Amino acid sequence: MTRIRIGQRWKREPSAPPLDSIALELDGVNLLSGAVEESLAEVVPALAEAVAALQGGTRRLAQVSLGEAHLELVLRRVGAEIELSVASLARPARLLRPPVRVDTEELARAVRMASQRFLADVSVVAPRALPPAVARKLAESLKQLGKASPALLEPAPQPEPRRVEPPGVPGFGFELREPPLPATRATRGAHGALAPLLGPGEVWLAIPGRPQAWRAQGPPFLTVLELSRQAAELARAVELGEPRHALELGGARPTLSLDLRGGKARLGPTGSPFALDARELVAAMFHLGEALVLGFAEMDRAQVNNPYLVELAERCREGLSHLRDPAKPPESEGAAREPRSAPGRGESKPLKVPGRLRRLRFEKLWEQRGLEDAEEARLLSGRHGPVYCAPRLACAFSRRDGALLWRRAAALGVAAAADGHAVAADAARVYGFTGRGAGARWLHDHDGIPIGPLLLRKDRLLLTLSEERTVVAFAEATGREMWRLAPPRAQRSWLTPQGHRALLATDSGYLYGLDLADGQVRYRLRAPLPFHGAPVPWGRRALAMLGRGSHWAVLLADAHTGQAVWTHELDLTHPSPPLPLGARVYLAGERDREGLLVCLDARGKKLWERALHLGPGPFALAPLQRAVIVTSASGAAARVTASGQVDWRVGATGEPLLAALPARTARGVTLLPGEHVRAVEPRGGQVLAEVRAGEGLVALQADVHLNLYFLDEAGTLSAYQLGSHFTVVE
Repeated sequence: MTRIRIGQRWKREPSAPPLDSIALELDGVNLLSGAVEESLAEVVPALAEAVAALQGGTRRLAQVSLGEAHLELVLRRVGAEIELSVASLARPARLLRPPVRVDTEELARAVRMASQRFLADVSVVAPRALPPAVARKLAESLKQLGKASPALLEPAPQPEPRRVEPPGVPGFGFELREPPLPATRATRGAHGALAPLLGPGEVWLAIPGRPQAWRAQGPPFLTVLELSRQAAELARAVELGEPRHALELGGARPTLSLDLRGGKARLGPTGSPFALDARELVAAMFHLGEALVLGFAEMDRAQVNNPYLVELAERCREGLSHLRDPAKPPESEGAAREPRSAPGRGESKPLKVPGRLRRLRFEKLWEQRGLEDAEEARLLSGRHGPVYCAPRLACAFSRRDGALLWRRAAALGVAAAADGHAVAADAARVYGFTGRGAGARWLHDHDGIPIGPLLLRKDRLLLTLSEERTVVAFAEATGREMWRLAPPRAQRSWLTPQGHRALLATDSGYLYGLDLADGQVRYRLRAPLPFHGAPVPWGRRALAMLGRGSHWAVLLADAHTGQAVWTHELDLTHPSPPLPLGARVYLAGERDREGLLVCLDARGKKLWERALHLGPGPFALAPLQRAVIVTSASGAAARVTASGQVDWRVGATGEPLLAALPARTARGVTLLPGEHVRAVEPRGGQVLAEVRAGEGLVALQADVHLNLYFLDEAGTLSAYQLGSHFTVVE
């Protein structure tokens, strides 16, 4: 007997969308064990649509995703029956139980009865939980489920199974015993993309002297998917220099124990040691993924665009690229030459002038007024013009005429990046946008937490903060919420991605190291003082500012292991965020109402400190060629070299700003923020131009064309272009 059971808790605790358990029982056995907190407004209509399509003969394959449980219900029409498989894409990826077959009419009857009950309940308890479009689609599926199932022709005979031997030692081989179902027009696309990949087979490992030292029965795709994940973890262990690493290959026993430094390995607790290089094993695991993708594509050309295979191939190619040795620069007469690389996107070449630059002239291009929440906004430099990011509004303007390129607004916040990616949230939905398109690339139901305005892109993830404390990660392509973390006892958090880690510093005094892939907390570092700003990456380490009242310190920690390296207490007030430059760290602060610049070495020892004579703080730092530019809220600035020598200094201009803004350098010209923004020659400090920005300047940007963008506290965005420049020819 086949039954669909839907939980009843959501009716006692109505929410939008309704979240509860769903079970698919065959003779009392639940195939969907673990699906206890699913979005019924998504799962029930998807299940009804899939079964209706299989019953009506419009598809042979279908798939229903249960995102919270990381389960995929795969349905395949075989004659008068439907074959059901449940795959878990969590760790380890596996098939929960062997495929079972059920009569098509019996399954359609069970799904129809459960969907009708759910539709009746939701119309009474939470009529707004089911969008009208979804309700109409569910009604159409119910109408189809009430019809008789037509007879279908059996697919054409399938080709012979495919067996691929290991290309070397160590190496992996695999066998596909049941080739994928031949694709027809009805089965192409995203419907049931996982079904052709769940055929039986095996994967084995060959090592010197043992052609099948390890083997795993089951769908090769799931085994190889888990192996590719383990390969990334093993590669990280090698990169971090860990002495040992243990893993169950593909989630199947026995355990493989690796001595990473000695180049030895052992299978199981009593196995004999044998020689095995970890990097060679990682390369073999990634090559296995590429070979499996090629095998599926050769057996059925329709699988070339299968999204699961595409993602696996990208993961393996990226992993192999990280195994390449770094390129060495050419040598001449025993000395390495410094390579000259062309400037990339976001960088600019110096102005082409025939002599010594003496004067610049800027002309006003355009102006946009009335931008909301300007005091809390960020101004970014995008590819086509400035990008304005406020808590509930993000928009981009054309560089030439200030025309609106795109605009995203939402009641619960907008998070945007300079490249056009944006995530917007309202009370019921969260939307993802890319570039100029007016429509959302994806949308999902939302639990109503505010997001933004910070948005970071890393490893195909979109990272943002909610209420400045909870970090949320969305999949860039699909918008699925991959993970979130709300640190306890924290009122404010700062997020920085570094390598395969997401570093989260909190005002409760903890630094969390999160795995970007799954959001797991890999370490938690307790600091003696609350954190006060985002961690700053410095090679494999990270710098963070600590402070409470008049007590301040800077902390250096290993970004991958969370081990504190050193802590340096500061005899300063209003310190700037730390600026790592080469093998040194620079900080600017105030002592006895006088500005000071402090330089620390890589071990946290003070090398020198210099008086800035720029007036009271706070200060902001910006890097320059083998030097640091220090700016104050009054517009005064100074250039200080790595040895502590002050090359030049310019005085204040106008009234102080609300906060100190860092200097910007573009086309070989340094721009100093203030009531009058000054363009100076970075080596000598000569003032080349002045542009009035006003007393309320809150953000300054300059692009690769030396266009200037000013944002003031009243919400006015002004753009200036370089009109002409004057030089002295010697």
